[in-house]
Amino acid sequence: MDLSNVLVKRGTIFHSCEFNLSHCKFFVIIGEDKNHFIGYFFINSNINLNINSKPDFFAMQMQIKRSNYVFLNYDSFIDCHALSFIHKNKLSEQISNKLTILKGFLTADDESILLENLRCSDLYSEDEKERFFYF
Repeated sequence: MDLSNVLVKRGTIFHSCEFNLSHCKFFVIIGEDKNHFIGYFFINSNINLNINSKPDFFAMQMQIKRSNYVFLNYDSFIDCHALSFIHKNKLSEQISNKLTILKGFLTADDESILLENLRCSDLYSEDEKERFFYF
């Protein structure tokens, strides 16, 4: 059995350097659509200063506590204002090659709060909500 397919589910938190960014990032899986695209959000140590001036974006920064996620160095924020995508096969390959590492899972309370905020947000279309935030 391919263990990476078992791990790629809502609430799973990974760490990866495979995003063509200047540094490695934590990210959390939020859902998978019927075409096997995975929706995810980055986790940041701080809220980007540009977001402070955009109330709709600022409202979609969900704080998570280091005390619940021992792999974090600080209380951090799930940046939920912009959904990112990766194909499940590509993510599974990164996991198999140890380029993307499982770090943990959202707590049930945090996952519930996150989903409620996403489902109520005007930042996402009904199609996006149906594809990634329900099931």
